Amino acid sequence: MTITTCVDAPMWAAKRRTPRTHAFSFPTSAACFVSMYSVVLQLGLAAERPVTAPRTQAIVQETVDTLRTSLSVEHLVAVSIVANNTRVVSVAAPPEPGGPFQLAIEAIFMDSLTDDELIAALAHELGHVWVFTHHPYLQTERLANEIAMRVVDRASLERVYGKMWAREGTNGDLVSFLGR
Repeated sequence: MTITTCVDAPMWAAKRRTPRTHAFSFPTSAACFVSMYSVVLQLGLAAERPVTAPRTQAIVQETVDTLRTSLSVEHLVAVSIVANNTRVVSVAAPPEPGGPFQLAIEAIFMDSLTDDELIAALAHELGHVWVFTHHPYLQTERLANEIAMRVVDRASLERVYGKMWAREGTNGDLVSFLGR
């Protein structure tokens, strides 16, 4: 399947997690790219794809906003691409009551991720926001991943953890983070 125009997929498609291989031909305009990125997200495509275009803060913010809708996260989340983040990708509670949650992603790590992996990492962080706003005393990586897997596949999250652990020079237990 080759997509060459800006189209929107129906929201019901967001639940599909069956891996599929698709060839994408992305337009060059930022608006069309954001729409295409949204289609990739909404269709739940699981094939590992390289980065398709430069990732600006605006594009990552648009992706987060699309994910928020798909995950029913009502609170605003502001994205920052930063030079250093000890957690690589993280989300913090709003600094002021009623303000947006703060999602920070390290630029070098973000650039190492494929499109699917970036979406998975962002969905995981939004999982933390969802858990915090629904069950604030139950924060765990596994719960955040359960929320994320409503819109991304497990394989994408596994690759993100693999890259994160390789960067840190550590190993982790995927079962404890993702379940069986």
